[in-house]
Amino acid sequence: MSAYLVACRYALLAMAKNRLAAVLLIAFIPMWITVAKTLTTPKTFPFRLRATGTWLRAGGDEITMISGSLNAVSLLVGFLMFSAARRTRAFDRRLTAAGYPRTALIGAKLTTLLVASVLVGAYATAWMLLFWSPLQPFLLGIAVLAVCLVYGAMGMCLALFLRGEVEGLVTIIMTSIIDLAPQNPVASTTADKALVELLPSYGSLQTSLAAGFTPDATVSPLLHSAAWLTAMTTTALAAFTLHTRTHQPPIPPPPRARPRRSPIRRCWRR
Repeated sequence: MSAYLVACRYALLAMAKNRLAAVLLIAFIPMWITVAKTLTTPKTFPFRLRATGTWLRAGGDEITMISGSLNAVSLLVGFLMFSAARRTRAFDRRLTAAGYPRTALIGAKLTTLLVASVLVGAYATAWMLLFWSPLQPFLLGIAVLAVCLVYGAMGMCLALFLRGEVEGLVTIIMTSIIDLAPQNPVASTTADKALVELLPSYGSLQTSLAAGFTPDATVSPLLHSAAWLTAMTTTALAAFTLHTRTHQPPIPPPPRARPRRSPIRRCWRR
């Protein structure tokens, strides 16, 4: 337990020292939500909520604000966990080689993922509530938390396969764009296609739309998020275990002692 607490403390301190992530959290999320709410048309759009099959009507600014918020938090948490996992990759390997419990390091990383997702998700949800009054604000916060967890686990997974921060950041950005752009009912005509159910943020976006514009507690789409979270976390932990596995060199056999010659034989040879 003490090993887990020590690893968790240092992991959280390392996350708190990430100044770029702090700047993005304080400035990027409010700016993105404000732009989506104020510059998008408030015209009402009809759209079909694929999770329930019901038709809804909502303002384009509110729909875009939801999609933009999910995009912002997914980028932030994904990059934050990628950067943290990448910077400690070599140190984790040295710790496990020195005998530090691997389970303590894994538990600390999962705790960091949960703490970062809760903080970023709550912050983004609070900013949305300043501009908008959804019918189910608590369910909206759960949906935002789900996408944070999925992309945070994705960032941990990518950190074990990509070498530089530029590669990881570009991969997370492109994944988020490809993920959320086809699902926006305002900007895309493919939001009702069956293929969108395979995307990572499908569960969070469907639950957010249901929480904002319906009184029904629609939580079944979050099963998609749970499946993506399980897949990403399992892959990241398996890769971490393989990366930190140490190969002990075989112990050489002891040298064979040379037989000692008797004094009589030595004298005889002389």
